Amino acid sequence: MTAHPSSQARAGEAIPSLDGIRAIAVSLVFFAHSGLENAVPGGLGVTIFFVLSGFLITTLMRVECGRTGGLDFRNFYLRRFLRLMPPLLIVTAAAGALSAFGLAQGGFTPQGLLSVLFYFGNYFVIAHDFNGIPAGIGVVWSLAVEEHYYLLYPPLALLLLLRLRRPAGRAAVLAALCAMVLAWRFWLLRHGGSEAHLTMATDTRVDAILVGCLMALWRNPWLDRAAAASGGLRDSVIAAACLAALAATLAYRDDTFRLTARYTVQSLAIAPLIYLAVARAADAPFRWLNARPLAYLGGVSYAVYLSHQVILFMVQAHCPRLGWLATTMLTAALTLAFAECMRRWVEQPCARLRKRLHRRPAAAQALPGSLPASAR
Repeated sequence: MTAHPSSQARAGEAIPSLDGIRAIAVSLVFFAHSGLENAVPGGLGVTIFFVLSGFLITTLMRVECGRTGGLDFRNFYLRRFLRLMPPLLIVTAAAGALSAFGLAQGGFTPQGLLSVLFYFGNYFVIAHDFNGIPAGIGVVWSLAVEEHYYLLYPPLALLLLLRLRRPAGRAAVLAALCAMVLAWRFWLLRHGGSEAHLTMATDTRVDAILVGCLMALWRNPWLDRAAAASGGLRDSVIAAACLAALAATLAYRDDTFRLTARYTVQSLAIAPLIYLAVARAADAPFRWLNARPLAYLGGVSYAVYLSHQVILFMVQAHCPRLGWLATTMLTAALTLAFAECMRRWVEQPCARLRKRLHRRPAAAQALPGSLPASAR
């Protein structure tokens, strides 16, 4: 995994603009769920999260590979566990308790609970249509997609992508995988695949994550200085074209396109925007993504994403006379209060543990023989 010599020095630095992008993504999801789904594209927010996740994780893997010559699977999976599982356990326990006391609709069946805790919630929801889990906890379907990626992608990166010396070759492998997923969506649609499967299954949505991986391997704006060189007018043209493409995917309502190619076009439009936001973070068009309010919201976006719909449904059920605006504002206030508690007492302590794992000498698993110089 080719990394610029500066990648080791950047290992402890936060990549700019990512929290701002997370803030945009979680805001799209929140306002879509609040009742504005006809005007706000919540699904686009999830796709942004997917592309961003692929870019970030692959970038971190490149940094580690450049520093140690390999990947420490044990530390990688332990860091992911500390990042994802503690908030999920707390929200799951809270949702289960609220439903048990009649404060939230629905409840866990044994299989539903296992699906949430063991990351097959997307296939459970596809099969059971949100029955068997408390109302609002169904957002875990996207966590399952990402967790399956975490399980499968690092071995792929180590065993296949590192064998290819040329970044273009690695990108070609990932592009071929994305094309296969797109073809699979078309096949499923033609052979009776359900809309739920096409929109929530790992096998039909993982290509968005792989697009982020492709960018991180081939033209990484954080690690590859040549790739991040200023483009001037070209940047403006690229950004405008990507925004226009996203707008077109939202305006064009054909069912076949919406369930198949839409995800591919959106992912391919989101990736260059992330690229520009990272590479030009100090420039006026993207500087606002690093403003403190956006950075804060992005920092707590995981807790907001997990909890907001559970809280929304509770507010709607117990305060039915509130109008849309009051319901949305109360839900936002309660969600942010919960997210702040999670940040202080759960996520920050876990983040300190993850940093220790980053500093710990890695028992990296490398390929037989020495890695090519470009991967070190």
